[in-house]
Amino acid sequence: MKKYKYVVVSGCSYSASDDNPSRPKNGKYMGTVNSGETYGDLIADYYGAELYNFSRSGYSLHYMNRVILDWCSRNKDKFKDTLIIFGITEPDRMEFWSNKEDRWQAGYWWTNKAKLKANTFVKNWYKYFHNAKAQFYEATNMILGLQSFFKVSDIDHIFFDGLISLDKYWERVCDDEEDKLGHKLLFDNLVSRENWYKHPEYESMNKLLEYNPELRIFPKDLHPNKKAHKYWAECLLEYINDKKV
Repeated sequence: MKKYKYVVVSGCSYSASDDNPSRPKNGKYMGTVNSGETYGDLIADYYGAELYNFSRSGYSLHYMNRVILDWCSRNKDKFKDTLIIFGITEPDRMEFWSNKEDRWQAGYWWTNKAKLKANTFVKNWYKYFHNAKAQFYEATNMILGLQSFFKVSDIDHIFFDGLISLDKYWERVCDDEEDKLGHKLLFDNLVSRENWYKHPEYESMNKLLEYNPELRIFPKDLHPNKKAHKYWAECLLEYINDKKV
C-alpha cells in the first residue's frame, strides 16, 4: 500500500465541513458535518497524511478546478506523495471574476429563482447566455485538462460523482439528442474512467443519500451525515487499495 503524505480534496457541500469558510457564522447555510468528520479527513487519517480540503458549499467545477491547480502550482515538490480527490458537482454552477471586489465570486446564485426574479441583469444574462449544453462542454474541458495534468505530472487521483452523475447529465438536462456540436461525443470519447470511482449500486453520492435517509444529515436535507462520510471513505479506500492508483 502506498503511503500518502498529503490528501487534497476539492468538491462542493458533499465534501465540505461545518467550519468551511463559505458557511455563514449564523450556521444557517447547508447541513454539513463538523471538521474532522468528512470522508477526506478519514482518508487522510488512514494514511497519516495532511489534509487540504478546499471543498465549499454551493461552489462550482470552475472553483474546484481552480483551487486544485493553484495548490499544485505551489506544491510541485509534493506531487509524488499526494492523493487528489475530486467530487463532481452540478455543471450549472459557475464562478465569475468581480472587478468591484477584486476576487472570484461563486455564481451558484445565478440559477436561484428568487434572485432571477428580483435582478433584471441576472435574469437577462440567464435568458441570453446560459445553456446546459455549453455548461456540459465547459465541464468536460475542465475534467480533460485535470486528467491530462495529473497524468503528465504523475499525481495519484480519484474522481467520483458527488452531486450529479455526469454520465447521465446529457440525457437528463440537454435538449440535443443528435449532439449537433459534438459536445457529448467529446465527453464520451475523451474523458477517462480509469481513476473514476463508481459505486456498484448508486450512480452518485447524491443517489446514495436519496435512497438511504439514515445517511442524511437531516431527514429532508440530502447532505451526507457523519455515518455517510465514513461509508464513503471506506468505499474510496477500497477502490484506491484495489486499484493502487
